[in-house]
Amino acid sequence: WSIIDEIEAAVTDGMHLPLSDRVVISEQEFFTLLDELRSVLPEEIAEARSIVMERERILSDAKSQADRTVGEAKEYAAELTSESKIKQQAEEEAKHRIEEAEEIAGQIREEAYRYADDVLKQIHGVMQKALERVAEGRKELRIASESKKARQQAASTKNRKARGTAPNSK
Repeated sequence: WSIIDEIEAAVTDGMHLPLSDRVVISEQEFFTLLDELRSVLPEEIAEARSIVMERERILSDAKSQADRTVGEAKEYAAELTSESKIKQQAEEEAKHRIEEAEEIAGQIREEAYRYADDVLKQIHGVMQKALERVAEGRKELRIASESKKARQQAASTKNRKARGTAPNSK
């Protein structure tokens, strides 16, 4: 940029032609500055090209990195979605199995109630028969006891009569 500043100073310091916008400057000074500009300009252009190329490389790397990051984020989101679906399916399957288990438990409970009722009915029948046998046994005991008492009374009466007649006959 200093060469451009020197060219600008040469034009400013040059001799102005009256009634025009023209300036007279030293030809040798102008060509010297122009040669310097030519020698510096390719370096500056090369450096600018290098900077532009480096900028493009950095932008390309950043875009590649951004694309990779976006891809990874999409994969992660898909994985989370998949895990969420798997979790939802597992929860639905668990709910279904619980419902099945509750239904089976209800059926088993009903069968157990019916079985218990049948067993209690059988026990009731057996106990009723046992009570009938107990009642029959008690009845037989009463009859036997009454029969024994009657026999004893009859024997006692017979004995009294027999004793009563025998002592009288003596």
